[in-house]
Amino acid sequence: MIIGTASELRALGQSLIAAAENPPATLVEDWPPEVAEVAIEAASEFSFSFHLEAPGSSTPKSNFP
Repeated sequence: MIIGTASELRALGQSLIAAAENPPATLVEDWPPEVAEVAIEAASEFSFSFHLEAPGSSTPKSNFP
């Protein structure tokens, strides 16, 4: 679960939409490009990252139903 203020969630949503419209270059071969990252305040060594699925590749696939 990601909990944030309305403005924080809006900013995350806008960055995800922008990345979907103009995908960034892949930084790691055979891995989907990262489009956003969210730090976890209570555990600074961890973060959530969001990646754009690359159709036709051997990269991990979406886990959304």
